[in-house]
Amino acid sequence: MTYPYKSKVLEKLGVRSMINACNWSTAIGGTYLEPRVMEAMADVSRTFVDLRELLKRAGDRIADLCKVDAAYITVGAAAGITLSVAAAIAGSDPVKWATLPFTDDTPISGRNKIIIQAAQAAYDQQFAMGGGRLVKVGGPLGSSAKDVELAINDKTAGIAAGYHYNIVPRGWVPYEEVAKIAQKHDLPSFCDCAGAFPPYANLHKLSDAGFDLSIFSGGKGIRGPQNTGIILGDGERGVALIKAISTHSSPNHGIGRGFKVSKECIVGLVTALEEVLSRDEDEEYEKQMAKAEYMAEQLDRITGVNVSVIPNDGTTYEHPLMPRTPVVRLDIDKETLSLKTVQSLYAVMREGEPGVYLRFPRFEDREFGPFTSRASVLLFTYYLRDGEERIVAERMKSALTNRPWKK
Repeated sequence: MTYPYKSKVLEKLGVRSMINACNWSTAIGGTYLEPRVMEAMADVSRTFVDLRELLKRAGDRIADLCKVDAAYITVGAAAGITLSVAAAIAGSDPVKWATLPFTDDTPISGRNKIIIQAAQAAYDQQFAMGGGRLVKVGGPLGSSAKDVELAINDKTAGIAAGYHYNIVPRGWVPYEEVAKIAQKHDLPSFCDCAGAFPPYANLHKLSDAGFDLSIFSGGKGIRGPQNTGIILGDGERGVALIKAISTHSSPNHGIGRGFKVSKECIVGLVTALEEVLSRDEDEEYEKQMAKAEYMAEQLDRITGVNVSVIPNDGTTYEHPLMPRTPVVRLDIDKETLSLKTVQSLYAVMREGEPGVYLRFPRFEDREFGPFTSRASVLLFTYYLRDGEERIVAERMKSALTNRPWKK
């Protein structure tokens, strides 16, 4: 059959169109864009606009949709971290903003330390770009509230957290408690929630917990342009921080000048958020579950493979912070399938027409260790459009049955 989403432009460049069965990933383009989003972007591309006015109105609309007090659009969650750090350090002081990101050994360096639990730190350079110096507390076995409080001193500019499934799923201080510690010491708090959507309620969950700022990617679960992100502010301090970020970001001069968002991407993000929130969340989940169950049924009873569906529904999940989207898990016996590396299976899936992306294991190029007899492969459903689950299942079944890596 002809793949309906094949790109002629990519084909002309000699680049292949792929199916995304590995959830959102910056490395493979983030998301697809809905027709209504593309229409909105095309519409605004024909005219000019006061960008400051557009950013303000778009931010107000996003804040209303997300049930928070303020919002600012930037070029991704990574930029959102940098700008949040900058705002925590400089506040509303234009002189401090002008020195960023240089905060060491300057006459006005003041406070530049950002406290974060070690297990939640993943994007150190984004913090440094905003002038922050990370103070990581706790360790691989977790952290305590005491660890966080003991790290606070006269150089502390803020407290950060991470809410994503890359963090170690044990021993972290509850988010509400982290926010309370920040409030107790009159410090700004912010949380990286880049991929924490869906469920819809996550858009205000961290604000409800007491964080001043929460940061989301626009190009992941929201299905907006990949190079967009949202900083959501709540409460008096959150609103003030958003105002400071806006003042020192594009189209104004300042550290945020380089995080320039086009008028097309601004309206594309707003439209994508309106579009996804207009749909019944439970119905969307059930559609994804139907795709998961179909793939599981097709792949069941293959020798050397155990198939299960992980609901990620809040009660049974791959990770406590995993977004609400069902996943098919394949536990593969390496000896039965004569499979030395998971990379071999992934390569076979990418080679077909169209190619299929799967989530890479952490050490994808390594052979299984002498005491490792099984490997897990995950098939995500969030970006599978109607019919794509059939292609993925057929290709995976063929690979696991024919085992071309043996040849």
